[in-house]
Amino acid sequence: MPIREVRLEALDPELHSPKLRDWLRRPHVARWWGDPQLALENSLQCSAENQAVIVADGAPVGYLCWQTPPRNELEAAGLADLPEGLVDIDVLIGEPEFIGRGIGPRSLGLLVARLRLDPFATVAGLGTSVSNGRAIRAFEKAGFHLFREFQDPEFGPCRYMVVEVRDAAP
Repeated sequence: MPIREVRLEALDPELHSPKLRDWLRRPHVARWWGDPQLALENSLQCSAENQAVIVADGAPVGYLCWQTPPRNELEAAGLADLPEGLVDIDVLIGEPEFIGRGIGPRSLGLLVARLRLDPFATVAGLGTSVSNGRAIRAFEKAGFHLFREFQDPEFGPCRYMVVEVRDAAP
């Protein structure tokens, strides 16, 4: 049955942390997000305004967080050539039965539309392992394209993909 509605709901740490913890422990998520406890700690450090639960037909099925990464983090990751105004996104679909149903691309589209209201955001981007073909296809469906490949110390060869949010200021 096709998914009728996808929306982003503000993350309430008290309400949603147990669900996020559960998703991060699932093998299909942990494979790409690494240590579940560390991933949870990192996710919850993101400001409340920059996190959302992905809701499909009324059910929480995934998670998004986004931030403007500090230049020193980009340099440490070997991505210092990413443009100013970058908003970096992390996304997961935690419920296995909702994978491959178009929810990832739709939720990313909703977030990019929200980012277009941010006067400082010029580009949205995300990284994933080159072997995560499902994610790469979802990102492409959402309008992202390859910025370049890079080497991640934990995940090996990765792709960083971007979509323009708005023209950079002159």
